[in-house]
Amino acid sequence: MNNALFLDGFEIEAYVASLKNYRSVVKSLLTRATPASEHVSALRNSLAEQTHPVRATLMTEDWCGDSAANLPILANLLKAAGVELRVLRGSEHPEFKAYYHNRGVTHIPVLSFWDRDWNEIGRWVEAPARVAEKKANWKDERPQFMRLYHERETDKEAAKQFAVIYREFLEQMVAWYESGDWSETTREVVEAVAPATATV
Repeated sequence: MNNALFLDGFEIEAYVASLKNYRSVVKSLLTRATPASEHVSALRNSLAEQTHPVRATLMTEDWCGDSAANLPILANLLKAAGVELRVLRGSEHPEFKAYYHNRGVTHIPVLSFWDRDWNEIGRWVEAPARVAEKKANWKDERPQFMRLYHERETDKEAAKQFAVIYREFLEQMVAWYESGDWSETTREVVEAVAPATATV
């Protein structure tokens, strides 16, 4: 990460306006995703230990359902904590994508916090553990999900069916988050930058 790459990222409003997938979902969730005040305070306090303002990036892609469900709460958490955020598509910034792949990170979205010298001081990936478990169970109950996922590139009918089931999957994820799991996201984000002895 460097200043030029950071500034090449989207501010939230511009990114949402540019979305080709799930734009209406993300716009609606942005108005409803409210981070817990204690998580906002904890994040602000942890980052206050830095001598210069910390900035954050979110690497993702438009098609990512995890991003559609979590970008609203992440954006609102960081805004409330006074952290400048930029969103970058990995497909548009292969060198940034490679930075994560070289460190074993292959899932998105990836939220990173950077100090004044662009050292990464915290990272959160994809989904909170509680939602990851729910996602795995949901897919296990629907074996056609992964079959269609693998067939969609070469089979147009499979692609159509996958689009339908993935939309159902996204709606289920949104329901999980709105019923309490957004708090798991913000808790894990705070823990990613909090001192090892801190509890949230």
